[in-house]
Amino acid sequence: SWFPPVAVALVGPYPKRAGMLMDPPLPFWVAQLPHHRDEVAARDYTEGIVHSPGQRTGVLPFLAEADGPAGYAVHLALARGLANSPQGDAPTVDALLVLAARGQLDTTLLGRLLGKLLRQGWAQANRVAESLRAAAGTGAHGTVWAVLEATMPGLLRDAPLKGAAAFLSLAAECASRCGAKGEIPEVSAVAQRGSSQTVKNARLLRDALR
Repeated sequence: SWFPPVAVALVGPYPKRAGMLMDPPLPFWVAQLPHHRDEVAARDYTEGIVHSPGQRTGVLPFLAEADGPAGYAVHLALARGLANSPQGDAPTVDALLVLAARGQLDTTLLGRLLGKLLRQGWAQANRVAESLRAAAGTGAHGTVWAVLEATMPGLLRDAPLKGAAAFLSLAAECASRCGAKGEIPEVSAVAQRGSSQTVKNARLLRDALR
C-alpha cells in the first residue's frame, strides 16, 4: 500500500520499498500543508532518489510561493538545489528570486549552508556558481552578493576550496554592480598569497570592496 504525502509529512518517512516513493517531489506536496512549507521541505522522503534526479528541484518554486516560515529546511533545499545542474538549476534560481522578492530569503543562512555543503563535498562548486550566476543575470546582484558574502568565509578559511575562483569572480562582479563596501578577512588573506587565479580574483574582490 502507498501512504499519501500528507501522511508521510505527518508521521515521518515510510520504507522506500514502494516504488512511488522514489519519484521526485511533486507540486501537490505543498498543497497538503500550504502554510507549513518548512515542514514539507523537512519531510522530503526522496533524499535517495535515483529515477529522476534532474527533476528533484521542480517543487522548490511552489515552496517559495507557499506560506509559513521559510526556515532551515527550505534554505537547505535551496542550497542543495543550487548544485543540482551543471548549467545552473532554473527551478532553484526561480525559488531563490521569489523568496528574495517576498523578503523571505535569509541570505546569511543560505550562504553559510552553501559553505558547509561545499566544504563537506555534498555540492559541486562549479554547479553552485553557475546557478548563482544565473540568478545574478536577472539583475539580482545585491541578493547574490549577500549570499556570496556569507559563503566566502567557509570557502576560503584555511586552504581555499577548489573552485573558489569562480565564486570570487562572481562576487567581485556583484559587489561592483551593487556598490558593496567593506572587508572580508578571509578574502584579504587569500589576496596576499601568490598569483593563482583564485588569488587574482580575491584581489579583484578586495579592491571592489574598497
